[in-house]
Amino acid sequence: MSRICVIGGNGMLGRSLLPYLQSAGYQVFCLVREKICQTDIEIDYGNKDSVSYVLNDIKPSHILNLAAMTNVDECEINPNGAYEANVRVVELVCNWIRQAGDCHLVQISTDQVYDGLGPHSEGSVKLLNYYSFSKYSGELAASNVPSTIIRTNFFGKSKSPSRKSFSDWAFSALSREDNISVFNDVFFSPLSLESLCGFIKLIIDKPLIGTFNVGSECGLSKADFVFKFAEILNLSTKNVSITSCENMNLTARRPTDMRMDYSRLKDAYGDIVLPTLADEIQKVAVSYIA
Repeated sequence: MSRICVIGGNGMLGRSLLPYLQSAGYQVFCLVREKICQTDIEIDYGNKDSVSYVLNDIKPSHILNLAAMTNVDECEINPNGAYEANVRVVELVCNWIRQAGDCHLVQISTDQVYDGLGPHSEGSVKLLNYYSFSKYSGELAASNVPSTIIRTNFFGKSKSPSRKSFSDWAFSALSREDNISVFNDVFFSPLSLESLCGFIKLIIDKPLIGTFNVGSECGLSKADFVFKFAEILNLSTKNVSITSCENMNLTARRPTDMRMDYSRLKDAYGDIVLPTLADEIQKVAVSYIA
């Protein structure tokens, strides 16, 4: 049986991924800074001795690193914090893997390493802010050991009390008929949490070395996402206004087109089929009223 350590397992992706992997028969260990569940294992991500002690005790066959500082503006204000969360932990994990051997790292990265007209292949990196810089630096660290680096974005009903997804925000705002603005010039191609968990399981079962885009086909603007989501749920959009990202007073620059090309993933895994973003929105939307 595979022994899998999930670092940062109490975040939005982790709280969906852990039960998914456990139900598939894996032995899963949730490593966190602060325990929420009784089965969580506390670890100091930035401390070499703490990382080594926990991993030596578990002896995992796979490590999934979900730990990250993802607030883009916070990373811009606190680049040292972005380094500690997005790079340092990867470096320490890789140091352990080099010493222990026979362990595969799955590093979760981001679609924010892209900008310019998409869809983007894995080689067309363009870094606009400290968040993307730190995540890309984490990729470089991960590439020094046997690893699969996943560039992705995701949405769906969050099971984490401290983290909400884009669809959580949209559902809450639309249900209350809040005045909200949505960007018509920011494009992305995220996956549902459920679909992303499935692809991560595939990578655990059939690990390949390298960096892969993992997302949905036929991306949309964030404005189109919200309007389609509202239409499926028959929610009013009378208080939704369309705007440009350039009109917002944001601390960090944001990429405007993060849509991804999946040729490398399809070549690696043969007959793999990626869902369209429209289908993913349909699947996730109905879960909010189930």
